[in-house]
Amino acid sequence: MSPIKTQIQRGARARRAPAPQADRGCRVEGGGCGSCVLVNSSYEPSLQAKFTKGLKHLEAANLLGTAQILGVNEAPRRLGYRTLVKLAVRPKASVGRDASMDRFAIGLFEPGSHVVMDQIEHCPIHAPALRWMLRDLRRALNESPVQPWNETTGQGDLRYLVARSSHLTNEIMLTFVVRDTSQKAHLQKIVSRLKREGHKVASTQMNINAESGNAIFGEETIRLTGNDRLRERLCDLGFEVGPTAFFQVNPWQAAMMYRRVEQLAGLASPGGVAWDLYCGIGQMSLMMARQGFRVFGVEENEAAVADAALNAKRNDLSERTTFLAARVEDSETAFPAWAQKPEIIVVNPSRRGLHEGARAHLAHVLRQNPDARFIYVSCEVETLARDLAALRHAGFRLRQVEAFDMFAHTDNLEWLAVMTS
Repeated sequence: MSPIKTQIQRGARARRAPAPQADRGCRVEGGGCGSCVLVNSSYEPSLQAKFTKGLKHLEAANLLGTAQILGVNEAPRRLGYRTLVKLAVRPKASVGRDASMDRFAIGLFEPGSHVVMDQIEHCPIHAPALRWMLRDLRRALNESPVQPWNETTGQGDLRYLVARSSHLTNEIMLTFVVRDTSQKAHLQKIVSRLKREGHKVASTQMNINAESGNAIFGEETIRLTGNDRLRERLCDLGFEVGPTAFFQVNPWQAAMMYRRVEQLAGLASPGGVAWDLYCGIGQMSLMMARQGFRVFGVEENEAAVADAALNAKRNDLSERTTFLAARVEDSETAFPAWAQKPEIIVVNPSRRGLHEGARAHLAHVLRQNPDARFIYVSCEVETLARDLAALRHAGFRLRQVEAFDMFAHTDNLEWLAVMTS
């Protein structure tokens, strides 16, 4: 395998990250949860190493060829950047004299198990507003009648905590995932206490999940207090994010990546059409609509589609955007006549990548529209390589690739690849 030259992007392409902050370490016993595995490593060498490792997957799939490798964009923030946490809640093991005073284990599961790695409020990559809130929330839970969920016995009330903070205002949306509604009044009292203690809790939700599987969310969400959604602002656009919708966990880096997509899309030609597949709440859809495209967005999460339509209206872009609630692989016959010939296709799937049916449909569309540009945003380079290799057989080639350090101190990157005929 030939050597791969890599470059860390700074300056005009990516704002240089600040000097490394003092290492606060990870206080989780046993060496951490397996998430920010590089937190104690020198930043730039570890960033270059994980970028090179990712490029090798693309090279092994024979994708690089004449493709331009633009490099990896540094994280604008290396610590305190994660504005979303999804935490398991389980009974705390009886350890020491104070076990009765701390009934809740709150954190991520230990890799390969359902053992909760506790003390998550000390996590150095989580936004400070969330860390401080989780500290006080633990105390309030311990002093309440609410019981942690015991998956062995099937007893208890609180199964998961999901918290998101706005990166500009530090407002917080807190979602309690519970077995039933029996503790509604006590949860509302906990929220009132958090507000009195100075936390900017703007929205609290109660999601009902009585199933026995590993899914975090159930189908029903009930508003407890405050707003239905959390307000955010990115790339001069306003957004409202629902409790179960996708929004990038690192808004500072996401803004840089979305600006890059906007640059690649350019200004639309008269009547130009863009597809935004796996569009979430419409971040990239609205940016392309702002560039003059008429955008058709597809997203499986119905709540996210409702958010996308609301966000389009909020930004006066409703006339240029249409959103469909469907799985991408099932939407082939649902595209309206005006959207049949896209100039640009953007996809941003989960780490599972494109479904086989979606790959086949996209290959067909690209063959029919050889002048179209295809932009793939991915958080998993292995499925990215698989999907791009499949599309290469449709006559398209990888023109350029770059990465964004969306998850600083972890071994993951966000990738952005462009294919043309």
